[in-house]
Amino acid sequence: MGKIKQWFCGQKMSWLKVILLAVGSAVYTAVMLLLPPLKDTSFQDIGVYLECWILLALFIIVNCKKWWEAMLKCFMFFLISQPLIYLLQVPFYIDGFGIFRFYKSWFNMTLLTLPGAVIAYQVKRKDWLSVLVLSVANGYLAYQAVTYLRMTIGNFPHHLLSFLFCIALIVFFTFLLLDKGSHRVTALVLAAGIFAGTVCICGIGLKKETEEITLPTGEWTVTIDDETVASVEITGETTADITAKKNGDTFLTFEAADGQSVEYYVTVNNGNLFLDEMDAE
Repeated sequence: MGKIKQWFCGQKMSWLKVILLAVGSAVYTAVMLLLPPLKDTSFQDIGVYLECWILLALFIIVNCKKWWEAMLKCFMFFLISQPLIYLLQVPFYIDGFGIFRFYKSWFNMTLLTLPGAVIAYQVKRKDWLSVLVLSVANGYLAYQAVTYLRMTIGNFPHHLLSFLFCIALIVFFTFLLLDKGSHRVTALVLAAGIFAGTVCICGIGLKKETEEITLPTGEWTVTIDDETVASVEITGETTADITAKKNGDTFLTFEAADGQSVEYYVTVNNGNLFLDEMDAE
């Protein structure tokens, strides 16, 4: 662990290195997301969830000498890497530049890196404040580990590597960034408590999400391009329920007798359902 710690925390994090790290991680992520054999596996989770990005952000932050340097370099890293991931996918995406609709949440997280990096910089203090700050990251990883465990149980062995990666990161961060035994024990106990609490609240069985769509008043018919991805049921004059079935993407179209039409792009990811209205007339 000593040599690993010396390497991880002993880099000279120049602006050029930050830019190269951002470009490299973006290219890697885009390639993983574009390879069909990797669909619905741990290798594509980097494009959806945060654990790998937390690792890279902390790598940058702990190698900065000032809090403002950590803030600006971390912000720059995400400002370059996240939109580049989407840009690289544009030529291969069914909706072209429409893929940038998913960038909004990542842009918001990029803005949050400004205060977030300042807070994360406190892990360098090596005191109880460091334990508290690190426990926020470990808490997310513990929660995400349960999420991956549920995915793995629902579709074994998919996402098993991501589950193990989250657990390994908790241990890695705790022993790498904290020096005192009491600090390490406290951080691990807090992470274990969050893991156990998440299991108790959410369970470990994967549930299929259902979303309700509200339509204008009228008589509607519905078609869905791929019925294996999601099912749809018109439940009232102005409502319809969409239920996730399996991972994938499809188009959903509602048509009214008077010629109105509403089209949705439907994405299902491990029981989670995402709807984006594509067209309305």
